[in-house]
Amino acid sequence: MKYLIKVPATSANLGPGFDTLGICWDLFLKIYVDLNSNEKVVINKSKQEIKKNDLFIQALNYTLEYLNIPNKFYKIELDSEIPIGKGLGSSAAAILGGISTAEIISTKKVDKIEKIKIALNFENHIDNLSACLEGGVVTCLKNENELSFTRLPIKCDIYGVIYIPTYTIATESARKILPLNYPKEDVIFNLQKLSFLITGLVKGDEDLIDMGMEDKIHQPYRFNLIKEYTLISELLNGKFKKKVVLSGAGPSLLTITLSYQKALEILKNLENNLRNEIEGTFRILKLNNKGIEIESL
Repeated sequence: MKYLIKVPATSANLGPGFDTLGICWDLFLKIYVDLNSNEKVVINKSKQEIKKNDLFIQALNYTLEYLNIPNKFYKIELDSEIPIGKGLGSSAAAILGGISTAEIISTKKVDKIEKIKIALNFENHIDNLSACLEGGVVTCLKNENELSFTRLPIKCDIYGVIYIPTYTIATESARKILPLNYPKEDVIFNLQKLSFLITGLVKGDEDLIDMGMEDKIHQPYRFNLIKEYTLISELLNGKFKKKVVLSGAGPSLLTITLSYQKALEILKNLENNLRNEIEGTFRILKLNNKGIEIESL
């Protein structure tokens, strides 16, 4: 038997939704699984063997052991469209891809909360993990006593215009620059903005979405790490009245619209005006409502 697993990219920390809100995109880690193999091998697109400390390998082996599966042969090939270290959930995709692959090899199903609990052994970003698993836009909760996530009832198309720089920023480095305490006014500001962002997403109201995109908890500190932020932000705000947010912890920068034509207009405007100013690439992403998909080949 042969299978294809499609694991989507995500943008976590959406606007004021720090550690709370994630969105799923039509950009994939594709995993081809062949159970009719007489060897055990995992290779990437360039036909090179994956290292043992790779997150995919770790999650795969951990889940097979968790499911008490004896030694089995398989051939796995990974082909990823998700850039690594750019704030698009490549780590979450690798981890959940490993867990999903273990399900296929074992022929055992793992429920969603159990998958997240397994995945949290390797990454603590539940907003990325839950959005990748569930699809759509997901709000999540994790503390000492509770672990939960739910998908927002969104009925409109959502497009992201994203700038992907040539460099990376480690998530831990981006987290270390955040303060330990915040003024009450900043917390209230974020709560108010988040309520408008969620309302706008559910109602399909782009004006409310734009109103709710600002943040005072994480983005003002992290924007200082991204040299292109000022140029892109000023152009988008001046021309389109659009806000720029981080994708994850960065360095990718994102703006959201509900119209593909508007996304295309924004993309062309950014490319035409900033072609000689910055490196990196712009692209359009579309909301993925399916999350992880598995199909027989």
